[in-house]
Amino acid sequence: MPPRAGPAPELVAHRRDGGALGGGGSGGAGLPASCVRPAGAVSGRPTDAEVSDRALVLYALIRRASIEAVLEEGPDTRRLAQAERAKVETDRWLVRESLDGALTPIERALFDGANGSWPHEAIADGLWRKESLGVLLWALEHVDSLPPIDEEFEVEVLNQRIQSYGTESSFRVNGRLRGDAELEAAWHEADAWLAATEGRAGEDATLASISAERRRALSWLRDRDAEPA
Repeated sequence: MPPRAGPAPELVAHRRDGGALGGGGSGGAGLPASCVRPAGAVSGRPTDAEVSDRALVLYALIRRASIEAVLEEGPDTRRLAQAERAKVETDRWLVRESLDGALTPIERALFDGANGSWPHEAIADGLWRKESLGVLLWALEHVDSLPPIDEEFEVEVLNQRIQSYGTESSFRVNGRLRGDAELEAAWHEADAWLAATEGRAGEDATLASISAERRRALSWLRDRDAEPA
């Protein structure tokens, strides 16, 4: 498993395409915007293995974003040394677990980037990916239920769910995707909440971020040709 890092929460509102509001969007310096298709225009679901691999990628991406958030506060020599060790271990882990093919081009660039090089928007977007990770773990039945839309997933809980299997191979073989009806119901709920909160300020901005990330993951779960979760 990649080295551990403490989460650094960041609240950034998201558009319906998954990009952060108030900036260039996650298709620029941040993470890639999703390409969501209308209901019904789907090409089939990803496999259990594909969803498990995406979950592991997000697990590593969120950890790297957490490290970048710490470095953004002030990259002293000790922090940089720890970050460099973590980066080397993560790079080796991605290769060992054959996850390179599960990375998007922008994710590959972010992982390859020097420590402390992530722009603020990429850090914020990376930290928010915990909501997509939570959805994938729920879809694989590693998590019993989705939190209410006004409650964020806890990174520590998600990490524990993955680490509890001891090995990545055990995590992979124990994941079984939920049925279409559950995924569709969750997608429609996230979509409705995003439509109701998009572009608003205050607490609604947080709800928009949560629902955007969950909708993004659920869109991919129902259509493997959509932008990866």
